[in-house]
Amino acid sequence: MALVLLALAVIGGCQPKTESAPPGPPLKLSLGLAPFPYSGLVVIAAEKGFFKESGLDLAIKDYAFGFATLEALSRGEIQMAMGNEFSFAKMINDDPSLRLVASVASVNTNEIVARKDRNIHEPAGLKGKRIGFCPNTSSEYYLLAFLLVNRITSSEVTMVNLPAAGMVEAIVNGDVDALSAWDTIVYDAKKRLRENAVSWPAQNNRDWQWVLVVKDSTTQTPEPLKRFLRALLKAEDFALTNNEEAKNIIARRWGFEPEFVQQVWDKTRLSVTLNQSLITSLESFSKWSRAKENQRGEGPNFLKYVYTGALIQVAPKAVTIFR
Repeated sequence: MALVLLALAVIGGCQPKTESAPPGPPLKLSLGLAPFPYSGLVVIAAEKGFFKESGLDLAIKDYAFGFATLEALSRGEIQMAMGNEFSFAKMINDDPSLRLVASVASVNTNEIVARKDRNIHEPAGLKGKRIGFCPNTSSEYYLLAFLLVNRITSSEVTMVNLPAAGMVEAIVNGDVDALSAWDTIVYDAKKRLRENAVSWPAQNNRDWQWVLVVKDSTTQTPEPLKRFLRALLKAEDFALTNNEEAKNIIARRWGFEPEFVQQVWDKTRLSVTLNQSLITSLESFSKWSRAKENQRGEGPNFLKYVYTGALIQVAPKAVTIFR
């Protein structure tokens, strides 16, 4: 009998442990989400039941772009939003109640796409051409950086202000000769232009970050945020050990072509962090934006707008910001 009990104990100890939800009713949170692979940790966590395991009742509302989710957060439509760091840096000037809670992805997918039939075969061919961009986003920021690296002054090109939703049509129809954009637009533009497309990476090996943002009032009761971050950390671990399934989950959620997901996957790191490079990037973008608008004085102290409390309690090693 003792041997049987011992065997049962050993077998029981080998069984995988399932984490039960915290006691009490699930806590409610709402999130604005844009359809990009770097929003992937959320859809993985939802698909695998990690939010439920963490004791969270999450309502997800879809928006077309990251800056639209941040605008919705500012209007009070949702409690959390995901967008890129540039949009956050821009928006805190108008809404200082915004707080950055975590980075959930590092991304290097912005490119310059051009039409070969406009005699553009190398970056120098952009001189004298019309280049489309979406203002006050990574599209504009990296376009100017790309021109600088390639020794092309802004006066040597015509920069055409375009809404994000109209960028692909603008280059396909020939309204612009080239455009500066992020992955979904780049992929669609190159797919439709086919052999007529030529492109170059625009970020010069400098990643930008996809960030989770809330209102300051949400940080006053941080337990829902901590549960949300725990679920994302589980999703991060899942993506690392189940690479192909993670990509399939993301592709199904938004109807992405597998080829597109693979291209972005190779240039994206899904990871929940708060790192010093984020502060440096926010400061660089703010300095550029203020110079463009001829604003004087010091830019914002971004440390005031980063809330580290929730992530420090959930995953202290993920926070490497100096204060």
